[in-house]
Amino acid sequence: MLNALTVDVEDWYHICGMEDIFPPSKWDEYEDRVSIGLEKLLDILREKRVKATFFILGYVAQRNPGVVRLIKKDGHEIATHGYGHIQVYRQTKEEFRRDLRKSIEIIEEINKNKVIGYRAPEWSIRKDTYWALDILKEEGLEYDSSILKARLIGEPTINRYSHKVKTKNGEIFEFPPTIMRTFMGNMPIATGWGLRFGIWWDIKRTVRNLNKKGVPALFCIHPWEFDLEHPKVKLPFWRNFVHYTKIRSTSYKLHKLLEEFEFGPIRKVLKL
Repeated sequence: MLNALTVDVEDWYHICGMEDIFPPSKWDEYEDRVSIGLEKLLDILREKRVKATFFILGYVAQRNPGVVRLIKKDGHEIATHGYGHIQVYRQTKEEFRRDLRKSIEIIEEINKNKVIGYRAPEWSIRKDTYWALDILKEEGLEYDSSILKARLIGEPTINRYSHKVKTKNGEIFEFPPTIMRTFMGNMPIATGWGLRFGIWWDIKRTVRNLNKKGVPALFCIHPWEFDLEHPKVKLPFWRNFVHYTKIRSTSYKLHKLLEEFEFGPIRKVLKL
């Protein structure tokens, strides 16, 4: 059973809601470290002969075009993570469309291939921003992976499996990250921090049970999770927990996943 492996390509200072600490006006002044973690991650994927979908932040592609070329050279799918790393619910419809278009134009200019997939920063498409799916379809995208079936930052009512969503201009695929049901609610075991924090045997059992039903899982990781020397800053408790907890376990968990299960890019999993 082919599962989806995805990477959100953003740098160590791209933390949603922390504009007071990392104002976008100063992003150009921060150390560009995205290639450090990315190269370590790509080495693992080469070793395991696995392809993935890389959701690249438009700003990262603009600042460091070599990142896009490096990913393309290894034959991975390239999709967009938007441009400015702003949650969808903090944007108007027109701001969202401009951010999306800007990211696509930058990435396609470097990649020379059409972008068909999108992921919102911090899984920020939810019930009050479903209009974003209409815009994604209008802009020619074929799938989205932005809706988390969880209460705190997602939309708990969504179908937790990959499925088609009706928009004003047709259908678009939605592929949520894999969650695990617990007595405390849905645990997002596939969202970077969830993978790091989750117990390996629970993660393994969840994916195995999904695959037995013919359902693909989807996991998400970040290059900065492989760059253990990236700058650490003081963040509010919840942000600190999400960003830094058990970061050293990322490589171990990824190796275990790739040894136990078959993975590929979203495009291939959805047969697009």
